[in-house]
Amino acid sequence: MSKNSRITLALVIAIIMLACNALATGGSEQPPTSTPIISTIPPLPTATPTDVPVQPVGNVVFSDDFSVPSLEMESYSSEEGSAGTENGVYVVRATGSLWQWGKSQSEFADVIIDVDANMASGPLNNNVGFGVICRLSTRDDTSVDGYMLAISADGYYTIRSITASNMSPLVDWTYSDTVAIGTATNSIRATCSGTQLSLEVNGNLIASANTIPDGSASGAVAFSAISFETDNPFTEVHFDNLVVSQP
Repeated sequence: MSKNSRITLALVIAIIMLACNALATGGSEQPPTSTPIISTIPPLPTATPTDVPVQPVGNVVFSDDFSVPSLEMESYSSEEGSAGTENGVYVVRATGSLWQWGKSQSEFADVIIDVDANMASGPLNNNVGFGVICRLSTRDDTSVDGYMLAISADGYYTIRSITASNMSPLVDWTYSDTVAIGTATNSIRATCSGTQLSLEVNGNLIASANTIPDGSASGAVAFSAISFETDNPFTEVHFDNLVVSQP
């Protein structure tokens, strides 16, 4: 083989080796990241009574830290109460004998709701209920259907069905020392998936139930609050670090 032939062959081999290296070290395309409907927030929550962070599960649909007025959760005010974003939290006030709630614009069938909640103001005996509602839907006569998963500031929990605005216990009010009392913050996870309902508080599963026949199949999510005291029917409950996911 001539010198020129050897040089030509060497150049061909070098070109082939460079091409192989380029293929081996080329940057891979990163998968696109999904963008929540509202905003991205730090992991939920930043702290719990047990200092164990609770991580969202499933596919995040939207999240909100309420640092600005919420575009997803409604605002309203009436003689019986109010709901809306105030000073970096979502506030539900109840000033009468009825549950008050603020609901989302979006509706879901299966959903996981993570939120931090605490009674900011209420009766001295902490006899205040608060929690979340899933599958909240409105009938033609304006009554509502859905499922409420709630706790109280004196250490109780419940799961209740709502039919035509009437509530029935699926798990009646039951005491648990897992629920932080008074004005302490509780980390709540409510799951509504198929026929299964479950309530977790501060990282512990404390209640589960089945949906009712012909119950609401889909609807909004909502934050709810009530004072059970007839002599002082007032409470203010704060909700923060909301993450709504689909299982």
